[in-house]
Amino acid sequence: MDPDNKTVTKDILKIGVPSFLEVLFTTFSNIIDSKMVSAMGLTAISAVSVTNPPRLFIISVFIAVNTVLSSLTAKCVGMNDRDEANRIFDSVMKMVLIASVVLSALSVALARPIMFAFSHQMDIMDDSVIYFRIVMAGTIFNAVFMAINAMMRGCGHTNLTFTSNVIFCVVNIFFNYLLIEGHLGFPALGIAGAAIATVTGMAAAMVFILVMAFKKDMFVNIPYCLSKKYKLTREGSKEINAMAKSTITDGLVTRISILLIGAVVARIGSYHLAVYSVGMHLMTANQALGTGLSTAAVALIGRYYGAGDKKTLNIYKRQIIKITLIAAIGLGAIIMLGGRWFYGFFSDDPQFISMGAISCLFIGVITLSQTMKFSYAGCLQGVGAMKEVMTASIISFAVVNLGVLAICVFVLKLGVWGAWIGSLASQTVQAFMLWRYTRKIDAFRE
Repeated sequence: MDPDNKTVTKDILKIGVPSFLEVLFTTFSNIIDSKMVSAMGLTAISAVSVTNPPRLFIISVFIAVNTVLSSLTAKCVGMNDRDEANRIFDSVMKMVLIASVVLSALSVALARPIMFAFSHQMDIMDDSVIYFRIVMAGTIFNAVFMAINAMMRGCGHTNLTFTSNVIFCVVNIFFNYLLIEGHLGFPALGIAGAAIATVTGMAAAMVFILVMAFKKDMFVNIPYCLSKKYKLTREGSKEINAMAKSTITDGLVTRISILLIGAVVARIGSYHLAVYSVGMHLMTANQALGTGLSTAAVALIGRYYGAGDKKTLNIYKRQIIKITLIAAIGLGAIIMLGGRWFYGFFSDDPQFISMGAISCLFIGVITLSQTMKFSYAGCLQGVGAMKEVMTASIISFAVVNLGVLAICVFVLKLGVWGAWIGSLASQTVQAFMLWRYTRKIDAFRE
């Protein structure tokens, strides 16, 4: 018997809500983090924000492999193939450990030239190098944390990934309080203190999720992997790399595009950059909603795809998209109405608040397409359609976003408004392309 709408909605929310809260809580933590950093001035916010594009580029391989890990784990759950799920997880973990050590060492050693490549604003260069070097030294904590969380999402354990991110955020904020301005006898380390707090939060979250992965009652768990004594063979690595080829290509090209976008945005001036940086917190809030529903889509659609139940798969797809549309409209309206209040939280500068209020009008509109694209992408990833997601991502970022942004910033001199226009164009194109792909993929045809 087909599941009714109430059952389907309950299943979606059971997985999607914790994932949504996970990203949302992290977003609010980042806002508080920025507020703490802003005590050192708006340039301090800019110094931290310019480290984000190169950091994301360096961990793009991890993000790509983890996307595949979640999809394949969900499929194995549907097939009830525990051994295959654990073998894949074991191989990914070994690859992650090796890659994290190498990338961390290179990032620390080349911190200054890396940051110089993405920001020529010498007034924030020293601070950005300090922050980047310390955070990247803790890459192994972040990489292991991300990989285990990806496996947990594929199994549907988003309550555990939510808890791990809460731990990260709470520890990060607490050590921000101790180390940025110096409290309870701790030294005032400024930017370095913020970076140390971030790494400490990563380490704490990794320890928690690692302990959860040792529980033997989990479908995928570390004791099971150890008992099987899987080997990281060249054939096994090739298999994972082949499955992840499209996603890795997507990640690398997208991150390169984002780096170039970040390099363009960094040239709009420190003041406009501060407006943009604060607005990106709201963009991340949009991602929280989209990520939550995308996670539900990957886990549930992947599960029924693995089980070969095409009819139920499509029932879940339709309901996920319906919930996404309603939620995106509501969130966009809230952002548009609360712009002045939100920017006023960071500064009492009237011009800063006015520019922020206008920025929120852009962000509110962007919310709809950005959230829908996450939902469509999750559906496609659930059935392993990584190539389609890659194509839409590359075109939207490398061609549309970068092209529109360059014209708006360098030719039309629109500053931060050009950044928002570029994002709006990109997200709209990507959502449309992913929608078209969900109509063409055989698994979604009735």
